[in-house]
Amino acid sequence: RLKQWYQRRVRGDLKCYSAVLSQNCAVSLAPRKIQHAVRKATSSPEVEDRSCNLMIFGLPEESGQEKVEDSVRGVMDSLNEKPVISKCSRVGAAADGKVRPVVVSLNSRETLITLLRKARELKTTTAYSKVFLEPDRTLEQRVERKRTLKTLSELRRSNPEGRYVIRGGAIQCV
Repeated sequence: RLKQWYQRRVRGDLKCYSAVLSQNCAVSLAPRKIQHAVRKATSSPEVEDRSCNLMIFGLPEESGQEKVEDSVRGVMDSLNEKPVISKCSRVGAAADGKVRPVVVSLNSRETLITLLRKARELKTTTAYSKVFLEPDRTLEQRVERKRTLKTLSELRRSNPEGRYVIRGGAIQCV
């Protein structure tokens, strides 16, 4: 008798997570936002969150923290963007004749994506033609990207008529 009561009351009220989510969510989430949320939820707390960090390469060195922030503001102004910057600093040991990259922490991933999409515009400016923007990557991601770029270079050399690009970390022929 208890089993029958359980089946009527409890089993009838249990729903799968996707059914509840589809009923209660008025707005569907974009796949990238879902991937970002899953990545953020599954990453361990001791690993630094790099999803909102921007790396700036080729920005001339000047002494002082305020100079770094002013230089970063200049790059953003040339892109006609005014992002909220929570932190920016140079990384690596200072050496003569070597320009260290700058890590910029932004307030949102959307701001980072907007800046990365506009990064090509820096080539046309006179002051920042040798400055490059990239997302902040872990060591494993940098090694994988380097390997992919090497493969891409070999493909382009072996087949100059083909047009190859990297999308989603994989090489595609377009």
